[in-house]
Amino acid sequence: MILTPAPPRRGSAGDRLLRSLAQRGHAVTDAASPSTAVATLFVCPAPDEPAPDLRSWRAAHAQITAPRLLVVTRLGTHPDATHPRLRECWALEEAARGAGLPLLVLRLGPLLGPQSPLWSRLRSAPSLPRGGAKLLGPVAESDVVETLDRALRGRAEWEGWYEVAGLEVWSLAELAALAREAGPALPAGSGAWEPPVDELEEHRLADAGPWLEHFGMEPRPVAAQARDWAHAATGSAA
Repeated sequence: MILTPAPPRRGSAGDRLLRSLAQRGHAVTDAASPSTAVATLFVCPAPDEPAPDLRSWRAAHAQITAPRLLVVTRLGTHPDATHPRLRECWALEEAARGAGLPLLVLRLGPLLGPQSPLWSRLRSAPSLPRGGAKLLGPVAESDVVETLDRALRGRAEWEGWYEVAGLEVWSLAELAALAREAGPALPAGSGAWEPPVDELEEHRLADAGPWLEHFGMEPRPVAAQARDWAHAATGSAA
């Protein structure tokens, strides 16, 4: 069973990931459920929300046994990050490391997928910060779900921290061009910058090798997956 400290905000990355895991047969609940006794604790703070105080939460919920922790943060997490949310993510990771339990930490690159807020925003032909010069390592949301599924099913050792980001380097302008090829532009303001632009600026290029090796992942190129998303949106997918 997967346990969250509190229900994630609907539409947030944590919410979408948990819904996808539930579709794969994983039971998901939150601390308000009186039947919760033993579960994997899943923490995935949204960029627009403060990261939870893990030590205080565990102290207040001593009746819940969480034999292992799964912490999902974002690239750019660092104690000296400019963005306060990224510093909070670092504090969350440190608290998890100090819990003395089996722990996996995943730092996600920008999530792309047919329903992801960032992909929808890029499809709306937005004005790009710095003309789209920012370099990113986006990751398909489905590849993140597959990674989590493998971890929860015991197909990977429950230890270490990993940068979960694509092998390919894209500029934001190139991603916007890819999104434009996915079909007619969406209405202005569709989707959202996930994470926000000022946090996105702190993303650095990641080393995806350890993630791919540890979880046995072989993700398809983003451009190939984007073609599938476009086909599905028009109902022409096989």
